[in-house]
Amino acid sequence: MQNKIKEFTPLSELTTMRVGGPARFFSIAETIEDVKSAVSFVREKNIPIFVLGEGSNIVMGDRGFPGLVLKMRIPGVSFHQVTPKNVEAIVFAGECWDAFVEKTVRRGLWGLENLSFIPGTAGAAPVQNIGAYGTEVRETIKWVEFFDMETMSVRKLSNEECRFSYRDSIFKHSEGLHLIILKICFSLVPYGAPRTEYKDVMKYTEHHRLKNPSLSQMREIIIAIRKSKLPDVSEYGTVGSFFKNPIVTRSKAKELLKQFPDMPHHAYGTGEEVKISLAWILDNVCSCKGMRIGDIAVYDRQPLALINFGKENAHEVRALANRITALVKEKTGIDIIPEPSFVGEF
Repeated sequence: MQNKIKEFTPLSELTTMRVGGPARFFSIAETIEDVKSAVSFVREKNIPIFVLGEGSNIVMGDRGFPGLVLKMRIPGVSFHQVTPKNVEAIVFAGECWDAFVEKTVRRGLWGLENLSFIPGTAGAAPVQNIGAYGTEVRETIKWVEFFDMETMSVRKLSNEECRFSYRDSIFKHSEGLHLIILKICFSLVPYGAPRTEYKDVMKYTEHHRLKNPSLSQMREIIIAIRKSKLPDVSEYGTVGSFFKNPIVTRSKAKELLKQFPDMPHHAYGTGEEVKISLAWILDNVCSCKGMRIGDIAVYDRQPLALINFGKENAHEVRALANRITALVKEKTGIDIIPEPSFVGEF
C-alpha cells in the first residue's frame, strides 16, 4: 500500500465544487485489500482518514486535509433474482451512481429511476440517504456492507440499523464515522408503477401528455428536469442543492403560512412534521438570487445551488453559505442545514 500513497495531492480537481487544498497523503482503493491497507497506514501514522467518492457532496478546505484521502474506486455490479417479483442489485462503492441506476432501468427494474442523474459514487448514496422527486434511497436499500476501522473486519448493517432519515444516516454520526462503505444491496421490482406525484414531475408529465410513463421514460423525465434546474458540473463548480429543505413542527408551519400563505409545504413522516420549500423561501422571502461573495454565487435558476466561477476558494463558499443561513434565520426563524460536508482545514 505504501508505494501507492502519494503526498500533497491537490484536491480541487477531485471535487465537483472545485475547491480544496492538498491531501497530506492520497491513495486509491480498487479492492477491499486496498481499504484494509489504507486503514493500517493511518493507524500506524496516527492520522485521520477521509473516504472520497466523486467529491460531489463535500466542500474541501483551502488548506487541504491533514491525513490520508482515500479515493474509492472498487467496481462491480451484480443482479440476483430472489423471487419472480424481486431482484437484488448489489453495487460496490466505487461505481458511478447514475451509471448504476441506468443499468437497473435497462434491466426493467423499478425503484431507483427517480434518483437518476444524481452525481457521485454508489458508496455515497446511503451516507446521505440521497433523495429526489418523491423518492429516497432508503426505500430500496436492503443492507450495507462496510469495513469497520475499529475491528478491522467486514460487516453488514440492515436497512433499519442504518438509521436512515431525511438526508441522514448512521454513517454521518460519531457511531458510524469509523465505517467505510464497501457495497450496497438494493431490493428492486420488475413490475412497478411510475411515481409522478412530485410537483415538478407532475407538471412535466401533464405538459408532455404522459399519462402512464414507462420506466425508461421516467428516467428521461428526471434527467430533463434536473438539467433544466441545476447547474452543469462541466460548466461550474457546484454540489447541486446546497441546503436541505427544512422540516419543522406543524405549529411552526402554521406560523410561517400566516406570513407567507403561498409557501409550498407538505406533511412529512408521520404527519407531525412539515417539510417546507427552502427554494421558495430563498427566492420569495430572502431574495437570494444574484447574491455573490467573490467567485461563489447563488445559481440564477435554482437558489438552492451555489456555483463556483473560480478555484480554491472554499472560504468564500462557507462565507456565502453562512450569509444565506443567517438571512433565513432572520426572516423566518428557521435554522437551515447545508447538504455537503465541510472537510479539512479552512
